[in-house]
Amino acid sequence: MSGRLATVLLAVLLSTGCAAKQSYRTYFEHEPRSILVVPPLNETTAVNIEPIYMTTVSVPFAERGFYVFPVHLSDLLLRDIGLPEAGLVHQLPLERFRELFGADAVLFVTIKDWSTKYVVIQSSTVVSVSFELKDTRTGAVLWAATQSAARSSGDGGGGLVGAVISAAVTYAINQMIEIDYRPLAVQANYGAIVAPSYGLPFGPYHPDFASNATRYAR
Repeated sequence: MSGRLATVLLAVLLSTGCAAKQSYRTYFEHEPRSILVVPPLNETTAVNIEPIYMTTVSVPFAERGFYVFPVHLSDLLLRDIGLPEAGLVHQLPLERFRELFGADAVLFVTIKDWSTKYVVIQSSTVVSVSFELKDTRTGAVLWAATQSAARSSGDGGGGLVGAVISAAVTYAINQMIEIDYRPLAVQANYGAIVAPSYGLPFGPYHPDFASNATRYAR
C-alpha cells in the first residue's frame, strides 16, 4: 500500500466513523465507463475557489479506472453553448450531456466548506465536498458521498505558552500568505472514493475491476 493511500484511508476512518453502507444495485445496472466532471457549485463564502478545486478532481477518478473528460475543454464547450456558471450547468438535462460529450455519467460536486477558523489557541482549515454521479441515460444517481478533510495547527510545544505562541505565529503567517486548500481538496476526493462503506467501485480500466463483485454489495 502506498504512503498516500494509507494516509487517505486513515483520514477516512477518522472522519467517517460508522457510516451506513451504500447500495450499489443502481450503479451496477448502469455501470459507467466515462465520467464528465462539471464545474462545482460553491455553497461557501469563499470566492474564486472553483478553478482551484477543478485541478484536483480528474486524477482520482481517472486512477479509479474511468475515462474522465478533460475538465478545461469541457468547461470551454459548456461556456460556448451559453452555460458560463455552475448553477446553469447543474440544471442542464442529463441527456444533453450525453449528446454533447457522449459521457456515460456526470459527476456533480458541491463545495460545502472551504475555510480556516481560529479558536483561541489553534486554527482549523477544512474542505468539505459532496458528490453525485448520475447516469446520462436515465438520470439515476449511481453513487453519492460527502467527505471532509481538515488540518489543525499544533500546540507548538511548551504547553499553554507554546500553544499561544504557535497560534499567534500561524495567524500572522496566514495573514501574509494565501492558505493552500488544494491538498485538502485532494484528500477529500480520494477519501470519498476509497471509503470502506460508500466508496466508488473500480472503473473498467482499473486492474482490480473484476473484484467489484466481491467488494461491493449489489
